[in-house]
Amino acid sequence: MNYHRAYLAFVICLSAAWLFSVTAQTKRAMTVEDVIAINRPGDVQLALDGRRVAFVVTAWDREADRFNSDIWTALADVGGSGARLTFNAQRDDHPRWSPDGQRLAFLSERADNTSAQIYLINPQGGEAQPLTTHGAAIQTFEWSPDSRYLAFIAEEPKPAAKTKTKPPIVVDEDLRYAQLWVIEAATRQVKQLTKGARHLADFGWSYDTTQIVFTARQSPKLESTDTTEVFVLPFRFENETLESAQARQITRGNGAETQPRFSPDGRWLSWLARADGSANAGPERIHLFPANAVGAVPEARVLAPKFNGYIRAYRWLFNSAQLIVQADIGVHARLYSLDLSGRAPQLMTPGDGVCGSFAASPDGFQVAYTFEHPRMGSEVASLNARTLLPLQLTQLNPQTADLLLGQTETVKWKSTDGTEVEGLFFYPSGYESDRRYPLVTYIHGGPESANTRGFNASWSAPVQVLTGKGYAVFMPNYRGSSNYGAAFAQANSLKAGQVDSADVLSGIDELIKRGLVDETKLAIAGWSYGGYLSGWLIGQTKRFKCAVYGAGLSNAVSYWGTADITYQRERLHGGTPWDARKTYDQQSPLTYLPNAKTPTLIFHGERDDRVPLGQSQESYRTLKRLGVPVQLVIYPEQGHGLSVPSYQLDKLNREVQWLDRYLGNRQP
Repeated sequence: MNYHRAYLAFVICLSAAWLFSVTAQTKRAMTVEDVIAINRPGDVQLALDGRRVAFVVTAWDREADRFNSDIWTALADVGGSGARLTFNAQRDDHPRWSPDGQRLAFLSERADNTSAQIYLINPQGGEAQPLTTHGAAIQTFEWSPDSRYLAFIAEEPKPAAKTKTKPPIVVDEDLRYAQLWVIEAATRQVKQLTKGARHLADFGWSYDTTQIVFTARQSPKLESTDTTEVFVLPFRFENETLESAQARQITRGNGAETQPRFSPDGRWLSWLARADGSANAGPERIHLFPANAVGAVPEARVLAPKFNGYIRAYRWLFNSAQLIVQADIGVHARLYSLDLSGRAPQLMTPGDGVCGSFAASPDGFQVAYTFEHPRMGSEVASLNARTLLPLQLTQLNPQTADLLLGQTETVKWKSTDGTEVEGLFFYPSGYESDRRYPLVTYIHGGPESANTRGFNASWSAPVQVLTGKGYAVFMPNYRGSSNYGAAFAQANSLKAGQVDSADVLSGIDELIKRGLVDETKLAIAGWSYGGYLSGWLIGQTKRFKCAVYGAGLSNAVSYWGTADITYQRERLHGGTPWDARKTYDQQSPLTYLPNAKTPTLIFHGERDDRVPLGQSQESYRTLKRLGVPVQLVIYPEQGHGLSVPSYQLDKLNREVQWLDRYLGNRQP
């Protein structure tokens, strides 16, 4: 299928519409409130008729100080047809069409249900009706292909507490495992399908409804993610509950598998897993395994083993010979078609921007997906292969057309050792070529993540807010990032804080060389691994006027002992703290903070398990004792990210004020 010409026309039309709207009215700078007010669509689902689309829209509920998600629908062949279906004051998400197209099921927290349950609604409208009353939150579910059953993953109901006093916690004991359950839609009878000490994560039905493929790991704790394996379970509603460990095991070792599926003809099992020499770094690739293999177990076949993109999701087409995948590559996220012949993936959505959640009709002729680009907030679009014409289905963020936004440029440069690195540079709005602008460098987290050409305005990096205030912004995809293949992602192993920081600093030097920024007005910022590198850099150089970062590791040894995962640190530092103590110390920002002079603003969530609060407390105490200007802001009940709108606003306002204070930029 050749989608290139039509898709480029689609992007041009969107840009033309944007230009027309902004020339007809006065533009204004983006504010931090604008960032929080962006409506964000996701979890796009397409009915089997290929015409009806369901998706989730998450929006800011100002009065309740929360983000509320609701179900929306649209017609795939009618532009601007998006309409809200549910109006629940709490959570509605995970929409799933029944295969017969008569009902839409979704997860909801409403009425007396304080945990997510499955509800059914007529797609034409009306009141949603509860289907399940499970004693624990339902994590995910899927319809059976015959529309008779819905299988779901949830923990076993917890016994009622005998006292108001919380019992003691015995670490790694009394764990609560997620199991697989099934409910018959007509009778609402529920059966438990699995039990035992395996924690289920995901599953998929066979198209004849006789089998279920699932992934499960040895413990609910994220630390055991690498023990995830693929299993197959025969299904009959009358079957007795089976110990999950007794199900047919397909994989053994080599890291975690995700998104287990059957091909429509039942010939293949498929899943995503890494296949480039590391169980913890590198792109996940589609693996194929004969569903009915007997005797000697064959090796799983890897599709597109040379593809450098990171496949985030995939869908089988009904011919069982093709798939559609969403993959991040470089500074883009796009849709591709992929067949079983071994050919490279074929690009479906060229042009600027980011494609996110997607769904496809069984024949692949209709695709619906989320889409955004540097000058347009996220919307839902469709692509019809018969006409080769993409179509925008929603107008969720028309307000972004009114904003004064800085131009986005993809930049490349050579790092200190000659490695080519890529990133994004954002010009200040109203850029003048004879001026040099203050620069804020945002370092992304992960580290196996990447900056892409979407609508870059979020609570963690308010890029377009800053461009509207006269700042230039730089977002480098340093070594260790995703989207550039396995070797690039693995390049920071044993070199954390070294090759990655060299890539960041050399990128800044390139921008100075090009005459774009003022080298006397530089700031560093980031979250998570971006916080780690920010803390690292202020101990290595005094060239930054200020730093603003959050949830950053400071002490690799204490992190290893308290965080919810350790495998990433063991990959980066070469083992456990007792095997590689020297490397842990050498790659810890805390080791070098006594050299720091940079005024630093630090943010952290009170209940962060990924990077525990103590990491920022160690940095704060060190800088405070040394007399460096420093503030630590702790957000109550927040985890590794900030989920409360007022906390996001507080963080953004403090961040902008800190930058204005130390970079001397008072432009409104």
